[in-house]
Parts: sequence; C-alpha cells; structure tokens
Amino acid sequence: MIQYNRKPQEIKIAVPNGNYEVTLGITAHADAIYTVYCQNRRFVAVDRKIGPEETQKLTFVVNVCDYIRRDAAHTVDSIQIYIVCDIDLSVVSEYVPVQVPTLYIIGDSTVTDQPAEYPYDPEKTYCGWGQVLPMFLDNHIAVSNHAESGATSKEVFRLHFETLRRKLRPGDFLMIEFGHNDQKEAELDAFGGYARYLRYYVDFAKVRAVKPILNAPINRIIFDDNGKILNLLGDYRDAVQSVSEWGHVPFIDLWTATTDFFEPLGLYTAKKFFRHDGESQDYTHTNDPGGVIIAKLWAAMAAEAGIKGLSEHILTDRIGIEAIQADPNAPRESNAQEFARLKSIGLGTVPADLDADISHL
Repeated sequence: MIQYNRKPQEIKIAVPNGNYEVTLGITAHADAIYTVYCQNRRFVAVDRKIGPEETQKLTFVVNVCDYIRRDAAHTVDSIQIYIVCDIDLSVVSEYVPVQVPTLYIIGDSTVTDQPAEYPYDPEKTYCGWGQVLPMFLDNHIAVSNHAESGATSKEVFRLHFETLRRKLRPGDFLMIEFGHNDQKEAELDAFGGYARYLRYYVDFAKVRAVKPILNAPINRIIFDDNGKILNLLGDYRDAVQSVSEWGHVPFIDLWTATTDFFEPLGLYTAKKFFRHDGESQDYTHTNDPGGVIIAKLWAAMAAEAGIKGLSEHILTDRIGIEAIQADPNAPRESNAQEFARLKSIGLGTVPADLDADISHL
C-alpha cells in the first residue's frame, strides 16, 4: 500500500437508507494510482493503476445506514465516495437501488471503521478489518459496519443495538466480534456475561431469520521471551466456539488465525502490521496493511465454512496473502511488559495461570 499526499476527492449523493449499486467512470490525464473508499472509509479498491486518457469503470455496492455511536444517533442521508489520488481525476458516478442481503457487523475497535489522516501513510493509520471486507465481496452482499471503539458485548446490547433492531431483515447476516473490552469487565468474563450476551445476539438474529456469524477476537501481538504470543484472549475464543456449538451457527476462529499468522513472524516483523508512527507502537489495533491481512484471513475461513448466501459471494481470487518472511537478522524481541500496562488500564479477566506467570512484570 502506497502513501498519498492529497486529500480525497469527495462525491456525495443524497439518498435514503438502503443498499445501492454504484458505478464510477474514472478517467486520468496522466499515469496515476488511486484508491476508493465509501461511507466511513470502507475499502472499495486500493492502489489501482490507471494510464493517461484511460477510463476505468468500478462497480460496487454501498450500504447507507443510520447508526448510534457513543450514545448519539447519527443520521446518514447520502452515498459517500472518496477517491484518493495525487492528481485530479475526472469521475462520473451512477447509482441504482438494489435489494441484496446486508452483512451487519457489531464489535469493537479491532473491526470498526477507522478514519485516516492526509497526507496518508498506511502504516500510521488505524484500520478495523471489517472496513476492508467490501473489497472481498461481490455485488450481491452489502456491508454495514456498526462496530465501535471501546464497545463491549453488554454496551452494544444496552445502547447501540436500537438501529439494527429496525434494520435487520430476513436473509441478512449479523456478524459479531467482541472480547478486547469485555476482558476489562469482571462481569463479562468469558463463560459468564460475555457468553450470555453472545447467546442473546444469536437468538435475536434467529428469531428474525437473520443469520448470525460468531468471530473469535483477534489476538494481541504480545510476545514473551521465547517468541510466543501470550494467551490473553484464549478463554474468549473458547467461549465463542462454545456459543457457536450451542446455537449451531458459523464460528470464524480469528484468534487462532491471527496467532498462527503473526507468531512465526516474531515481534520485529509482526508489529509492522499494527499501527505505529515512530513515537508509539500499538499491539492490538492493526494499521491498513494489517487490516487487509486479517480481512483476507476472515474471508478465506468464511469461504471454507460454507455459509449459505455468503460464502459463494466471497471473491476468493482476491484473498491470497503474499508470503511474508521473518527477518532472519532481526533481534528476538519481547514486549511482555506491555501486559503490565494493560493491567494498569483495566485489563481484568485473563487466564489465572497466565496472570500468575507474568505478574512480576
């Protein structure tokens, strides 16, 4: 992913809530590379090359939906398109309403739509993997991301779910990923309050002929001195699997997938896929390259899961991950001391044996 120096060109088309198929005719007057986002920076196309006087057509589906965030209701009344390029492009837009299923997402900051600053650097930008999914789905599925930074399974149930109560329709999907913030609340322990709210969401969806999908939370990349990633969310992964078996609903094991993907890379390489800016380094929240990788991991597992009405619409030709090798000359690093900082800001429910093992940090 490349850097861009200019702010995006914006197109806004006034429409009511719903799903729309948008077609862009994009013309350049010199060699260029461009990226397209919709709504709250949901990925449509990344780093596309275009030649002088060439016109490219880009067709995609956009979900326009009101949402609740931080106890405030937000009305969305337009299709919002952002074209990022370091030269001016000529853009013609068309749209038509479409009746397609919607993949609604509820969860926390690891999956939410994250903004970007310009000039744009993909490694310095937070990115929830859910905002990348539209790029890996065909035009028969729309994505509506209602995940929010700081959210727990309980908080969304009490405060943020009202919009979806009105929007969910038979044939839609409700995708759920919590855990990072639930782990800070004693009452939301993995097999207690956390599992109870997951069961509520599953039941709520089923009653309305909506198809729930349960995701284990992505793992944090906190490595011990032996090069192993600490098991900070394993109990929550196990609880999600248990609820999926109870409800006979799809289970996407992102905890195992992210652990297996990042651990062989070692901290030195793995941290490049989490937000960093030269002054601070995040070990929980991916940057844009990391968000793309996790979205691809999810898409590959969802395609294999055979989720009727969804799996067949995953663009499997787009989800390959280029081989990434750990730097053989990199020093073996440990950031286990990060656990102590997490404890100090409220990380409460972790496996007792792990807590005892590293409580000296």
